[in-house]
Amino acid sequence: MTDKDLKKLSRGELLELLIAQMKENEQLKASLEEAQAQLDDRKIIIDKAGTLAEASLQLNGVFQAAEAAAAQYLENIERMSGQQESVCREMKIRAERRSSQIIQEAQAYSQKTRKEADEYFMMVKERAANVLKSQDALRELVLSSGDKE
Repeated sequence: MTDKDLKKLSRGELLELLIAQMKENEQLKASLEEAQAQLDDRKIIIDKAGTLAEASLQLNGVFQAAEAAAAQYLENIERMSGQQESVCREMKIRAERRSSQIIQEAQAYSQKTRKEADEYFMMVKERAANVLKSQDALRELVLSSGDKE
């Protein structure tokens, strides 16, 4: 921004700019300190290493740490997979129990309905037999009254 642009800004806007600049400055300082710390660590490692063989041995520690982290990750995945299998087994057991219960209820209802239907059929059969007997008796009565005339 030019001086002319800055003069046009209000005090609040200037304060906001100042605060933004301070935050950016703090972030840059933190980044610089972090980079400096990393550089110092590398200088120490290089000073300690002395030879390429020693440096590669120290790097091997990094690889060992990465390998350990990967192993831990795989263990966590296996553990979670086992938990998931356990949950699935439990859900399957619950579903099988519920389906057995539904089947039993359906069979009981079917038996009840069949029994009621059989009882109704027997009642209708008895009524039909009674109607047929009454009809036969009426026929005989009609035939016998026709013979008397």
